[in-house]
Formats: sequence, structure tokens, C-alpha cells
Amino acid sequence: MPIYSEQIEGLQLQLRTIADLDTVTSTEKFSHVDQEMIDMMLDQSARFAEERLAPLAQSGDVEGCRLENGRVTLPEGTPEVFQEWCELGFPLLSLPLDHDGMDFPQIVQCAVQEIMDGANLAFGMIGINLRCGPRALISHASEDLVQRWIPGMIAGSTTFTIVISEPQAGSDVARIRTSAVPAENGLWTLNGSKIWISFGDHDATEQIVHLVLARVPSEETGTRALGLFAVPKFRDDICSDENRNGVSVSRLEHKMGLHASPTCVLELENAEGYLIGEAGKGLQALFVMMNGMRLAVGVQGSAVANAASLHALEYARERPQGGKANAPAVMISEHDDVKRMLLEMTGSSELIRALVLKTAAYLDLAAAQEDETSQKIAELMLPLAKTLGAEQAFDIANQGIQVLGGYGYTNDYPLARMARDMRVAAIYEGTSGIQALDFFKRKVMGDDGATLSLLIDTIKTDLSACPDDNPLKAGVSSAVATFEATLAELSALHARNPDSGKAGAYHFLHLSGLVISHWLGMKLYTGATEQTAYQARLRAALELCALSLEEQALRLSKLSLQTSPDLRL
Repeated sequence: MPIYSEQIEGLQLQLRTIADLDTVTSTEKFSHVDQEMIDMMLDQSARFAEERLAPLAQSGDVEGCRLENGRVTLPEGTPEVFQEWCELGFPLLSLPLDHDGMDFPQIVQCAVQEIMDGANLAFGMIGINLRCGPRALISHASEDLVQRWIPGMIAGSTTFTIVISEPQAGSDVARIRTSAVPAENGLWTLNGSKIWISFGDHDATEQIVHLVLARVPSEETGTRALGLFAVPKFRDDICSDENRNGVSVSRLEHKMGLHASPTCVLELENAEGYLIGEAGKGLQALFVMMNGMRLAVGVQGSAVANAASLHALEYARERPQGGKANAPAVMISEHDDVKRMLLEMTGSSELIRALVLKTAAYLDLAAAQEDETSQKIAELMLPLAKTLGAEQAFDIANQGIQVLGGYGYTNDYPLARMARDMRVAAIYEGTSGIQALDFFKRKVMGDDGATLSLLIDTIKTDLSACPDDNPLKAGVSSAVATFEATLAELSALHARNPDSGKAGAYHFLHLSGLVISHWLGMKLYTGATEQTAYQARLRAALELCALSLEEQALRLSKLSLQTSPDLRL
């Protein structure tokens, strides 16, 4: 069975047991989505991943992108595959029904993204832009602009980019210098330089709409003087050289990975733009996209982790090595240390998937039921899903290389490419350190731990209902006790000094993720009742995860409470 089809069994189990699929689809907002539609989209995703995306991943990684005469050319075959992807309706999944979209729940969108990103992470970068960019237009732009560009996205003739970073202002958006000043006919004129722009130019579509964060004339400073602007590659959507807007590519970055995803330096020189939302409130318009983008990075982690685990398992089952010299060699999947690595990879990847899908489920319930509590819990979990997904997926791909041995280090197998491609995920859309500070200062201490305490209460309720023979129950119960004691001590320190806790914020994020993901693993173990090879492997992997849970929680607790380290230069 191809690995992309094998992913479906795991996703279906988690959609039922972790992501509250029945509850989500029973709401009025998502009542138009049924199991048959979900099965069809997952099957179609698996076929497209196997037949079109996986072959393109290898060739695209080798060929890379080219910048010639100011225009970016994607690896051979990519524009054609992108058009097929659009024709199959994948850009419609996240669009609202009243914009001719399918308006699928985010839990299903995440499952579809995982399958395809597991085959080709670089190609998936353009899909994230198409999932998140239109949200800002629909939420904040005029109806004229929405009707001008959304139909082109559906048809496969228009794509979007997210344009934020600058040479002197990567994550520090308050120092953005790109300027926007009012011009005639309601337009704005933008000037400045932007970096790290994924698919900032390409030949898959003619029109590209850049969503640019820029500084507006204001007495305010910092982020209060920023606006969000739609800056099309071609004026008036007439795609000719004479009608090019003042946007050009000055350089393509040469990167460790994601070779088939062009990362551009964009120069804006008297570029025409349209204000999205209000001048001075660009971050508010941008945040409509940011939750979706950070969730998408978590899905990237789930995709790489689960695909890498399946690639390693497939190889280990077919690679003969070792055993008695006078007998046929045994498959390396029979060696105890290889079994350990495969089970560790499986357990960790399933916990990442559970964390991501549960976060998406809270977002879906918040949207469907206008539930403020679900929204707060989802936003609390987003830094965990993004950070743990990014970091642990890289570790899992690295361990997959170890399973393959020397072959894993070559380009003959996809593990090396997957590790290289995944490494940047802990950097973009907010580094792990930034996510940790956001989690600790805003999401936890911002409401004195109230939202986190609600989530812990849910975990305790599930612990009470969990069968005693569940091998994760004792570890989760002990980890929760350690976590609550740590949170109480951090809260007391923060009350005395709001700056305390910063040094341990990264480890506290990991402690929180450890407790929440293993809670979900406990639920997943209880739900894995079918006698299939996959579910037997899943149960064994989760049992192995349980062995070190208490020890990990105690270690992370101590690190969470550390004071600022003394760095001597």
C-alpha cells in the first residue's frame, strides 16, 4: 500500500477519536459536509500525492528555481501540476460557501494538507498562501477587491503571497520601513524592500497578489502605524509587460531545503496598492491569516513526521541485513534497535498529528458555535502545535535517516530532503523562542492561567473516565500533577515580577505540549480498538511513549523554573 494511502487510516482514526468530527459536522455551519465527501477528498489527495506530487518533489529538489530577467521559473512540470491541483478543487476547501467554496472544517483541510505535504512540502507552500491570503481579503477588503481576485484563485490564474519581513525587521515588525502613502483614485503608493517571500514570483499563474505590511503616514510609531495592502503584480489584471506594477524580484535565496519553493527578495518601487482594512490597523487584518498560517506549519510537521515514519517502516521491511551467516539475512525491521526507532517515530508522529487536529477542532467549534472558550483554547494550543510540530518532525525525519543508514544520507530516498525541507519550520511564522514567549506571556499569564486551567480540567475529566488498563493513564496523571505545581510556582513568580519566567518559557511550552499531546495519546489508545496492523503498531508505539513520560515532565518542570542564565563572553 502506498504510504499516502496508508496515512488515511491514521487520519480517519484521529478525526473520529481526537478531532471531534461528528460534533463538528453536526453543527449548522458544517452540516453540508458528510463522511462520503471526506473520504472522497482524502482518497483524491492520496492519489494526487502519489501520482503527481511525489515524483515532482524529487526532480524539483534537484532542479530548483531560476531567476532570469527578473522572472522566476519553477522546476519543470510544476505549473502543470499546479493547474491540475486547482482543477481538482483543492483551493476551494477553505473558501466560504458564499464565495463558491466548499467551506470544509479545518480538521479536514488539515488532513488533506498532511497527505499532500508529506509527498511534497515545497509544493505545499503555495497552498498555504492560498488558504490564508484570501481570509484577509474576505474579512477586511472591499467586495470589489474580493470579487476581482477570488474567482481568479479558484480558476488557477491568481495566487497570493504574504509580504512582511525586511532586512532590518524580520520578526520585529515594529521596525518595518516600507512606506505606503495615499495616491489618486483611492490607491496607495508603496516603496521598500521585502525578504523571505515564498512564491514571491513564479510561472504557475500570471497574476500574483502580494499582501504587504507597510508603514502609513501617522503620528503613531511601531505597529500602530502599519497598514495591510494588496499589491498586484499586474495593474488592472492585464497581464502584459506594459502593465507590470512596481514590484520586482532582485534575488532568489539559496536555501538548505525547499529548493522547489522560490524564496524571493521583492523590491517595491512606486508600486500601486489597495488598502485592506484601516490604515494603522494592518496587524489586525494580518492576524486573520496568522492563526491559519501557524496551524498550517503544525500540519507541515505532522505531514513530514508521519510520512517519514512510513518511509522508514517501508524500507526496514524490505532491507535484508544481519542474522546468522549460514542463513538468509533477516529484514532490519526484525532487529530490536530498529524496532525501537520505528516505534519512537510512530508514537511521536501520531502525537504531533493529534495535537494539530485537536487545535483545528477547537478552531472549528469556535467558528461553528461562536464559542469564545473554544477560540481561546485553540489560540492557546496554536504555539504548541506550531513549535512541537516543526521541531519534532525534523527530529523524526533525522531518525528516519538513521533507520536507512547510509542510504538515508543519499538523495536516492526522500528522508534527507524531508529533513532539509522541514528545518526552516521552526523559524518562519514565528521562531520557537517567539512562540514560547507568546504562549507564556499572552496565552497563559495574559488571563492568569484561566484558559489553561480549563483545558487541564478537561484532561482531568478524561483521566477519571479512562480505563485503568490504559498504559498512558498513570503517566498522564503524574505529568498533570507536575504541570500544575509548575504552573502555580510560575504564576507566583510572575505576580512578583512580570519579567520572570522568560528564561524557562521555551521549556514550559514543551512541558505543556508534553502533557496535552500525551492526554490525546491516551484518548487515541482507547479509541484504537480494531485489529489492524496499523492500530497494533500504534498501540505499541504509544506504550513506548508512556515509559518516559513522568521523567520528561519532571525534567521540563525544573527547566521551566530556571532563572535567566549567566552568559559570559
